[in-house]
Amino acid sequence: MDWNVKEGRLEFEDCAMDYMIFGLGTKPLVYVRGLNITRLRNTSSSLTKRYEPYAKNFRLYFVDRRDPVPEHMTVEEIADDVYRAVKELGVDRAYVVGNSQGGMIAQYLALNHPDLVEKLVLNVTTAETNPVLKANVDHWVDFARQDRLADISEEMMGMMYPPGKEPTEDVYADLVPEELLKHTPEEFATMAEACLTCSTSDRLHEIKCPVLVLGGGVDVIMSGEASVDLANKLGTEAVIFDDLGHGAYEAEEYQQRVLDFLEK
Repeated sequence: MDWNVKEGRLEFEDCAMDYMIFGLGTKPLVYVRGLNITRLRNTSSSLTKRYEPYAKNFRLYFVDRRDPVPEHMTVEEIADDVYRAVKELGVDRAYVVGNSQGGMIAQYLALNHPDLVEKLVLNVTTAETNPVLKANVDHWVDFARQDRLADISEEMMGMMYPPGKEPTEDVYADLVPEELLKHTPEEFATMAEACLTCSTSDRLHEIKCPVLVLGGGVDVIMSGEASVDLANKLGTEAVIFDDLGHGAYEAEEYQQRVLDFLEK
């Protein structure tokens, strides 16, 4: 399938940001990825497979973290970067979906840039740091400072899916390892620590657009309770998939719930 993929790089005075756009629809959907060791560039074969249901009806916009990654960074600052980038790409109004750390960033997009966000989907994320998240982040930062990114990657993949719920299709099969750009250990540590800067509880009442909160009941990275708590603070109900983990947003039934919400 030709998903009409467009990749490029935006150059600003203080940084650069890679972007990827694909999909057969016309309605913009800004999709904010979570914490990742691999940069966005040259990952279109994976992303188009993973988010194919959305690409059939929407035009998806992905923006990578800024380059260079600063020594310190907050998820609120990343939200400002995403906003600046998608505006530069000509997006005035969009549906916004965020996974994990991307869900934290998406909250700040809705809070600080409500002109952009028409509908908001928050996947396996949180409004505040919780003990489960902090323990994981502290552990990954420690590994990063030991230059153990490969161990982090393997560990993260093992934590995404409960036994028996691993994806049946390998969305990474067509990736060429030599073409992938990876963050340095220092960059990854900075981005991981940014997860601990999310604190939106006192402001969530400011979000006026329709919001859908979803989570995995056996999420061992963020915790399923985090999604429930976030939804309660937003005055809505969380859709929890009891037998899915942090990678729940890749499941067919999960993606269908998101599509139902976006298209109604």
